[in-house]
Amino acid sequence: MGSFGELTVVSVQFIGGLAVVALLGWWLLCRRRGRPSSPTRTASLAFAASLFTLLMVASCVNAYFSYLPKISDVVDVITSSPPPDATVALAASQSRGHPRGELVRLRVPDNGSGFGRSSALVWLPPQYFSSPRAHFSVVYLFHGSPGVDKDWFRGGEAGQIAAELAAQGKPAILVAPRMSRGWLDDSECVDSVKEKVETHLVRDVIPTVDAVLRTVPNRDDRIFGGMSAGGYCALNLGLRHRELVSTVLDLSGFTVPTHAGGLKALFGQAGSRQAQQNSPATYVSSLPAGPSMRIWMDSGTADHEVLNEMRTLAPELRDRGVTVVERTRSGGHTYSVWRPALRDSLGWALSVPPGARSVRVTRGVE
Repeated sequence: MGSFGELTVVSVQFIGGLAVVALLGWWLLCRRRGRPSSPTRTASLAFAASLFTLLMVASCVNAYFSYLPKISDVVDVITSSPPPDATVALAASQSRGHPRGELVRLRVPDNGSGFGRSSALVWLPPQYFSSPRAHFSVVYLFHGSPGVDKDWFRGGEAGQIAAELAAQGKPAILVAPRMSRGWLDDSECVDSVKEKVETHLVRDVIPTVDAVLRTVPNRDDRIFGGMSAGGYCALNLGLRHRELVSTVLDLSGFTVPTHAGGLKALFGQAGSRQAQQNSPATYVSSLPAGPSMRIWMDSGTADHEVLNEMRTLAPELRDRGVTVVERTRSGGHTYSVWRPALRDSLGWALSVPPGARSVRVTRGVE
C-alpha cells in the first residue's frame, strides 16, 4: 500500500465523498431555517457547506485536466516547498542511495541572453549516484502556458516515469527549465520583443547543465520534449537547432505560435520574417539539409485542431528526411493524455543506444 501522499484526488470516490459532505451540510442548514439556533453554529455550518462545495467543483475541474492527481501534489502547491539546491544536494548525497532518483533545483546564470538569472528543475536517475563515473543523456521538458516548470513533476509524473525507465536500464537526466517569467507569461519559447527565451535555453540553460552535471554533451543524447505550448516549443526549437538535438517529443503541440495576444505581441509585426521563421508549418517545406531527426507526435483524439495540424505536418517532415512517429490516444488537451504519452515517447526515445540516436541524412532518407 502506498503512502498517504500517493492517494489520488481525481477519482470518482474522492469527488463523490466531497459531494456527500457538501450535500449533508446544505441539508442540515436547510433544516435549521425557521428554527431557533445559534448564529455562530449556523454561520459555521454555512461556511463548511460552502467550502466543501467549492472543493468539489475544484476537484471536478482538476479531475478533467488531471493537473494535480495526488494528495502530495496538492500539498506541494500549498506549501511551495522548493527542491534542494543541486550543488548542495549532490555534495551531501553521494554516501546514500537514491532508489527513486532525486529532484533538485539547478541555478542558471545569465550568460548574455538578457533573460536574467533563473533556475531549472533537474531529476537525476538512481544510476547517477550508484555509478559516479557514468554520464547520461538529457531530456529537456518544456511546460505549457499557463504553466511552470514543476508541472511536469506534478500532473506529468515525469519523475515516476523516468524512475520506471531507469529501472529498465534506460536512465536519463530530466531538466525542466523556466521558459517564461511566470505562470501566465506565454513566451512561446521564442526570442520576442519582450524576452529572449530561445537564447536563454541555448546560451544559459544547456551550457550550464552540461558544465555542472555528468551529461553526454552532444545532439545524439539530447532530447527536447513538451506538452501543449511546450510541445510547440520542443518542435520549433528542435527544428531550429538541429545542431543541438536529435530527438523531439511533441505532445499536443501546435505547429504555429498561439500567443493569446497574436503574433504582433510576440514579434512586433504579425507577418514578419521572424514570425515565419518560428512557424514549423511554414518553414518545414524549405528546411535545409542537415543532420537527421526523430520526432514523436502525440495527441488526444478529441484534441481536433492540434491533431489536424500534426497530421498535416507529419508527411512534410518525412519528405525532409525526418523519422516521424504518430500516436493518438483517447482524451483531449489534458494530463490524462500527456502522462501516458510521455511514458511511451520517452521509452521510445531512450530505447536507441547512446551515440546511435541520430545519423546523417543520405538521399533524403534515414
